Amino acid sequence: MIFNPKKEIGIFLAIFLVSCFLVYLFLNGGAYFRILRYELLLRFPFIEKDLGVKPILDFGNAPETRTTGNEKSYNLYIPKISVLAPIIFPKDKSNENILTSLEDGVALYPGSSMPGENGRAVILGHSSRITWYRGRYAYVFALLNKLQSGDEFYVVSGNKRLVYKVFANDTLTPEKTNEILSQPPKNKSEIALITCWPIGSSSKRTLIQAKLDNMEQL
Repeated sequence: MIFNPKKEIGIFLAIFLVSCFLVYLFLNGGAYFRILRYELLLRFPFIEKDLGVKPILDFGNAPETRTTGNEKSYNLYIPKISVLAPIIFPKDKSNENILTSLEDGVALYPGSSMPGENGRAVILGHSSRITWYRGRYAYVFALLNKLQSGDEFYVVSGNKRLVYKVFANDTLTPEKTNEILSQPPKNKSEIALITCWPIGSSSKRTLIQAKLDNMEQL
């Protein structure tokens, strides 16, 4: 048999590239599959019209404050309603990516501030399970409307705990919610927690507003 170096190198490169692709698919295929699933479902004829057509939130007139790249582990803890969930960072504002993120926890809306920084962090969570939802956090914000002025919740990252104190609880239309979020925050650093209301519907929003009250070392 005549040794053909070009052919052997070509075969080696082909096997190498296919192997790299398979490894990449193994490591990332689940995320791409979920995004594809939502892309298809949001175009399904019987999907809720507003969810398929309109953005989940739209407060484009607000000052653009992007995440800093320091997206280490953040967890949201609300003792009053027994919520403990990781804060996920969608890569963009598309409904597909936000809904995908909500399968793994609650989502920091792209364009809002990071927790603890100046401005307003906007965090979304589900209040009920939609038939095609596959995550563990379908009811994470089901009791969100139980929070009242003066209640505290926390964002924990590493050995740092950010203490937030609620100052407003409102049930609003999506349009009114967007209007409020388009305004500058009343405090130096705030968080807005948002979910759909009533349970099983997206006709309104529960909006909890809280200000950063303290930062503690754990």
